[in-house]
Amino acid sequence: MGQTLTLAEYVRHYVTGMNFVFFLAVSFGVVLLIHIILLLRAKSVAGEYVEEDQAAALRLHAGRLTEEYDELVFSAASVLFFTGLYFLIDWNYFHLSSGGVAFWKKYNDFLLLGFLIVSMLLNNVLDRLFVPLRRLGDETRSSLRMAGMLYMMVVFAYIKFIYEDNNYDTIILYFLTMIIGRFVYFDASLADFRKAMKQLGAVLPILALVLLSTALLAWFGFRSGYLLKSNGVVVSLWIAHLILILEIFVIDRTGLMNRLAGRAARKLERTDSFENPASDYGYEEEPQDSPAGRTDRRAYGQHRYQRPGGQSGYH
Repeated sequence: MGQTLTLAEYVRHYVTGMNFVFFLAVSFGVVLLIHIILLLRAKSVAGEYVEEDQAAALRLHAGRLTEEYDELVFSAASVLFFTGLYFLIDWNYFHLSSGGVAFWKKYNDFLLLGFLIVSMLLNNVLDRLFVPLRRLGDETRSSLRMAGMLYMMVVFAYIKFIYEDNNYDTIILYFLTMIIGRFVYFDASLADFRKAMKQLGAVLPILALVLLSTALLAWFGFRSGYLLKSNGVVVSLWIAHLILILEIFVIDRTGLMNRLAGRAARKLERTDSFENPASDYGYEEEPQDSPAGRTDRRAYGQHRYQRPGGQSGYH
């Protein structure tokens, strides 16, 4: 790594100037694009429900898909932060003393493992305190964090083969081991393996969207000169993810996604009211206090959906 700037100069570069403003604008545009894609997907899924449940289903799935995207961004950013810190120390960017360098060379593998463990704790802080993700169950979180490991493999493979940088071979081996361990362990059965693969397959579309976000930001950031290679590609990608997290925080606090989903849901409700004139006179096919029409039941995803042939069921 060519150490051409001091830490203060790097900080000044990343938080001032027009490049910073342009990157903020482009990254926010990327986040909005992803959220629109998620909203369209939620609307498509909601179309599988019976008409009176489509509005509630749209809100539910828009919220869940958004949180899945946020969780994977948090997972990627947490790991990028500590791996970036690892390589800055490994390259002696912080000018450690001779004793510190000797300690690092002796125990750096254990410290890397420690960094990865701490990254999981940071992930918990982000998704439970900074931007609380309340719709995700433990199984979904586990699947998304497994996808986060796969995400890191793709990123480091890109750096290794595109930038022809072999400094990341150790970390690639760590992530490869973690992924294999997630699927194959000493008492794993074929059913366990299939279940893990099914869980991973369910979140691959979200993984693709996070990779798309990273690709767009990396392309613009390095091309414009805002993201620098001199401080390490991993550190630059972490800075891009940090900005993504701040923008996700703004979207969460302003309720932007909820407003977009609510607007789309109200359109569906108006369409349902138009096509069901009985509702204009205060009648519903199923009262709101009935088991199938209760709001709390809908909130947990137990919607009726229209099956081929006109049959309805719950899922």
